[in-house]
Amino acid sequence: MIPLTLPSERSTYTDPDTGATVIQWTGAPCTNQHLYFTSPSVTADDRWLTILSDRSGSPNLYAIDRGDGTIHQISHNEKGLLRSYVYPQGGLQGLSKASPCLDPLRNRLFYIRDHAVCVAELDKAAGAEREICKLPPEWYTAFTHISPDGKTLCVPCTDPRAFVDPVKDQWEQMRSVPGRMGNEKLFSRIYLIDVRTGNSRLAAEVPFWVTHVQFDPMGTGRILFNREGFLERIGQPSHDRIWCLEPDGLFRPLSPQPPGEWRSHENWAPDGKSLVYHGGRDGKAFVAARTWDGRLLQETSLEEITFWHATAALDGRRLFVDRPDGLIAVVDPLATENRLVNICRHDSSVENQDAHPHPITTASGNSLIFSSIRTGHGQVYKVLLKP
Repeated sequence: MIPLTLPSERSTYTDPDTGATVIQWTGAPCTNQHLYFTSPSVTADDRWLTILSDRSGSPNLYAIDRGDGTIHQISHNEKGLLRSYVYPQGGLQGLSKASPCLDPLRNRLFYIRDHAVCVAELDKAAGAEREICKLPPEWYTAFTHISPDGKTLCVPCTDPRAFVDPVKDQWEQMRSVPGRMGNEKLFSRIYLIDVRTGNSRLAAEVPFWVTHVQFDPMGTGRILFNREGFLERIGQPSHDRIWCLEPDGLFRPLSPQPPGEWRSHENWAPDGKSLVYHGGRDGKAFVAARTWDGRLLQETSLEEITFWHATAALDGRRLFVDRPDGLIAVVDPLATENRLVNICRHDSSVENQDAHPHPITTASGNSLIFSSIRTGHGQVYKVLLKP
C-alpha cells in the first residue's frame, strides 16, 4: 500500500465570544471527527492528532502532524462502515468507527476492521498497520481501551441476536437492544487481548449490553464498564449503569442506583483515585465522584448548568463540558463563585454521534480537542486554554 500524505488543512481564528485562539485542523467537505472521549486523540509527545475521516469514501483513520499540519492516512479500509454500537447502519465488513483507541505513550492506534483487531504504528510510514487477532464473527463491538502499560487491549462484544430488529440510529438501538437481551438471556463478553501475541481471554461474560470499557490509569488491572441502553417501557436509563470488573473476573455495580436516578459518561479520574460521572435526579443535574468500592466522595448539584458530556481535567476536579447553547466551558463543581467559565464556541449538535463535540484535554493540559459541524461538515478543532 502506497503511503498517502495530504497537505495541511489547518487554519486559525479567534473565538468571537471569549477571544480564545482556535485551530481548525481539517477542512475537507466530509465527516471528520476526533476519537471518542474515552480515548485520547493526541499522543503524549504532542506530535500526532488522530482522527476518523470518510474523505476516501469509506471511514479511515488519519494522523495529523501537529508540527506541519500534514495529514497521513493510517488505515486502508475500502469496505465502508462496520456495524457496531452507535453505528447500526453499518454492514458486515468495513472499519468500526466506535473501535479506535490510541496508546498515547507509544504512538500506536488500535481499531477493528472486518472483525479483526488491528494496530498501526504512527511513527512509521503510513502507520505500518497489522492484524493482531480475530474476534467472534458478526458479534457487535463497541468502544475499546488499552491498558496503561500498552500490553492489553480490552474489547467488549455483544451477541448479534440482540440486534435483529432493524433500527436507523443509535437511539433506537439503545431502546431495543436491552429488552431483547433480557428476554432472550443474551450476553456481552469482555475480552482481554495480548497485543504482542494476539492471544485473547474472556475476562467476563455479563447478561446485559456493554459498550464502554476503561482500564484503571494506575495499572491495577481494574476495568470500569457500563450497562448500556434504556428501559423500554419507561424510556429511562437502565439501573446500575456503572460497573466494576476486578482482575479475578468478579464484577459488580459501582453502587446501587436508585429508581428515578440516571447516571452517564463515567470516567476514571486521571490519578485513578476516583470514578467521575454525571447524572440527574428529580429533574436536577449533578456531578459525582466515588471510590472503586463505591464510597461517595462528593456529589455537587449543577442544576443551573446544562451540558451534554463531561470529561475530567488533569487536576481530577474540574470538568470540560459541551453545552446545548453552543459553548464549551470548564466547570469547577467545588468553587463558590465562577463555577462555570466559557472557553469557546463549538456550534455543533448531538443529532448523531459524528456531530458530538466531545471536548477532551491533551496530555499536556494546555488545549482541548473537539469536533463540530459548524461549517456544515464535521471538522476537528483545538482550542488553547488560558494558563
